[in-house]
Amino acid sequence: MQTTFRGIFLTAANPAETAEFYRRVAGLPLEQVGTPGSYVYWRFDHNGVQLAIHEAAAFAGYTHPPLAGSNVTHLYFNIDDREGFLARLKQLSLEPFAVDDVVVTVEDPDGRKVMFGTA
Repeated sequence: MQTTFRGIFLTAANPAETAEFYRRVAGLPLEQVGTPGSYVYWRFDHNGVQLAIHEAAAFAGYTHPPLAGSNVTHLYFNIDDREGFLARLKQLSLEPFAVDDVVVTVEDPDGRKVMFGTA
């Protein structure tokens, strides 16, 4: 038997807002999937790995609602230009949560600390 990593599922109080954050800040082309009025979520697939954002209340049977103080979900994006990324955040009127020599950390709309780094 072979196991392959498939993806990361995030839950959000407002998944459309969270998807828009990841579109603007990380440049991920998240698409809305499902039938409005029924079940809708946002996803991005790349090389067989998926990032999906589901509504916390609708997904509660599978995971806990988003908790801002939790480190259960940790995302790290590789960037090739730290200064360029900082300029992008400024253009988006977003203040970093923390900055060091390698990593810029921002908070998504659900309070998750998301790291963008050159390592």
